[in-house]
Amino acid sequence: MNSSERNQLLQLPLSDVPFVLFDVESTGLEPQNGDRVCEIALVHWQGGVQRGSYQTLINPGRPISPDAFAVNKIPANLLAQSPSFAAVSETILEHLAGKVLVAHNAPFDFSFLNVELLRLEKAPLNNPLVDTLQLARTFLNHERYNLAALSRALGVESPSHRAMSDVVALKALFVHLLERLRMLGVSTLDDLLRAQRGLLPGSPEPSAPPALLTALREGRKLHITYRTGGGDPVPREILPLELQMIGGTHRLIAFCYLRNAQRTFYLDRIGTLDLVEE
Repeated sequence: MNSSERNQLLQLPLSDVPFVLFDVESTGLEPQNGDRVCEIALVHWQGGVQRGSYQTLINPGRPISPDAFAVNKIPANLLAQSPSFAAVSETILEHLAGKVLVAHNAPFDFSFLNVELLRLEKAPLNNPLVDTLQLARTFLNHERYNLAALSRALGVESPSHRAMSDVVALKALFVHLLERLRMLGVSTLDDLLRAQRGLLPGSPEPSAPPALLTALREGRKLHITYRTGGGDPVPREILPLELQMIGGTHRLIAFCYLRNAQRTFYLDRIGTLDLVEE
């Protein structure tokens, strides 16, 4: 998605925004260490109406870890009969093209999809990304914020940790959040993405580098140097996903192409920071 297409989406009223709510199940928690997508489900949602769906098991080419199987309980024999990610990648990309993606703990699912695409030497996704976990933590008041706990609090069926079941629960949570945010003046996609960063309409932007704010708004990559521990700054290319304020400290959730994984970057450790030319 280029900057012009993204900017057009940002100005749309929420009732006109083409959302895709999605969830992936995986063989484990670490795509950078070889864990793979084994199921994906998505629902097209626009104007309060479901406009299509897609789901499939995916043969990950490796076993599901015991910890992951304890959660999703996807039988190995079913995965062995399922298509590879390569076989369904074009179908998935067609469903996601031009859409705003919504998930619970969205950077995690987004990271898995991008690692799968990088394996196929395809361009990574840069769609606008809405994270219902971050929105729930900011605008709801509950003891726990995982999808099952929030579903129980809303009185809807709890997800089963299978992809489509989780998307159905996600849809109920997303509708609830949109109504809460509408009452706070959130009316466009730009408003929604700013609310995800804790900013309501009329609130000033935080003191962050202009290039970073541009990258977040336009789905652009950044060249940065980043210092970890006492080491020298390391050059990296990243795709910013979320800018968060935690305990007075800015931290950036981004997909890191050096590590092929989602990473957290603290702004006070970033040295140089420049937009990647499109």
